[in-house]
Amino acid sequence: MSIHKQSGCQKKVQNASAENWHRADILAAIKKKGGTLAQLSRENGLHERTLYNALERHWPKGEQIIAVYIDVAVHVIWPERYKILMIKEDI
Repeated sequence: MSIHKQSGCQKKVQNASAENWHRADILAAIKKKGGTLAQLSRENGLHERTLYNALERHWPKGEQIIAVYIDVAVHVIWPERYKILMIKEDI
């Protein structure tokens, strides 16, 4: 087995795009606005646990509800989920 250092041109270039917000940061932002995710779910006619789905998987309706409540664009909270949208906006 050969062990060698990678030269500058061989090093993996880190992706410059941002990562999704951590779920704790999203929940904290909601709490800072005076609410809870369960409360936000109920206010939007959903079961109190339903919006938790948006923290784990792509669900545009839930993501939008959360984003509007904390006044942050969905592509800022979940950039990995909205990469294609951001690329299209750059064109």
